[in-house]
Amino acid sequence: MIKRIAAALTGACLLLGCAGCQLARPGADAAPEPDRLIGAYVTREYVDLFDIEGYLADNIGSLGSDAALSAEDSREYAGRLWAEPVLGDDGLPEDWVFPVEGMGLYYPYTEDMSGSYFGSHMDPGVVSGGAHITSTDDGDRIELDFTLYSVPGEDIEFYCNPVYQTPEGDVYLTSGNGMLLDSQLEEQDSIFSTTLSEEQTQTADGRTISAGGSSVTFHAGVKLPPERIELIQLDGDSRELRRDGYDPDAMPASVTVDPACESVLVQTHRRAADGADDVSRQLVDLTGEDDTITTFTARPDGICVPQTTDIVRG
Repeated sequence: MIKRIAAALTGACLLLGCAGCQLARPGADAAPEPDRLIGAYVTREYVDLFDIEGYLADNIGSLGSDAALSAEDSREYAGRLWAEPVLGDDGLPEDWVFPVEGMGLYYPYTEDMSGSYFGSHMDPGVVSGGAHITSTDDGDRIELDFTLYSVPGEDIEFYCNPVYQTPEGDVYLTSGNGMLLDSQLEEQDSIFSTTLSEEQTQTADGRTISAGGSSVTFHAGVKLPPERIELIQLDGDSRELRRDGYDPDAMPASVTVDPACESVLVQTHRRAADGADDVSRQLVDLTGEDDTITTFTARPDGICVPQTTDIVRG
C-alpha cells in the first residue's frame, strides 16, 4: 500500500464543553471499522446539529423539571453535517467542502487506481503548524496543528468542529466546542488552544491493543492588523542595501533582491490600542533554495490571513 501526503485562560473561556477531551467515535457501533477523526473545521457561529425533536420523542416520559441531558445520552442524537465532494477528471473526489462558512484543516483518506493515500485540505486563513501522519502494521496516526488569527477589538468566537471520515470514504463534521476571546484582549500574538483527540483500539487474543489514532490541536490567535510592511535587504555584514514598503493588501507574489543580499529583514508596522506604532521584526536568511517570506493581511471579517512572497536573486 502506497501512502503519500498529497480556554479558561486570561481573556478566554470555553463554551459548550471542555477542550482537550477524549472524543467518542461516531458510528463505531454501526460499522465494522470506526469513523476516523481526520481534522477540524472552525466556524464563527455554533453549528447546531442536535436532533432535539428526536430526543424529546424518545425521552418525553422520563423528563422532569430538573432533567439534565448527559453527554452519553446526547451522543445518540448528535447530527452530522456532510461535506460535498469535489470530483476530479477521473470522477473520484479530489477534495471535500462543507456547506457552511468556516476554515479548516483535514486529511481525508483516498483510494484510487494509483494506490491509497492521505490527501489534504487547508482553507485560506489557516496557518499550519505541522501535519504528521505515520503508518504502522497496527494502524495510522494523524497529528495536526493549526492556527487562526483574528484582530482584537471585538468579541471573537471560534467553534472547533471535529471532522470525521467513514470507512466508505464520506466526510462529515459534528458540532464542536466554542472558544470566546475577550473583547478587551489587546496583547498581540496571544494564543489559546484546544485539542481534539481519539484513540482507536482493537482486540486480539483477549488483549486490547492500539490501532492508531488522531490528535488535532487548534490555536486561536490574536494579531494587530498590519498597516505597512517593509522589506529591508541586508548584505553579509548586515548593512542595508535597499528598503521597500508595501501595503499589506498588495504584497507582490515575488520580490527580486540585490545580488549581494544575504538576508531580508521584514518589518511589520501595526497600530496599538493606545495609538502607538507597533513594529514586529523577522530576519529571513537567504539560502538560494525556495526562499520565501510570510506576511499577514486583515480581511474584512477580522481574520488575519497569511500570504507568501517568493524571494528571487537578481
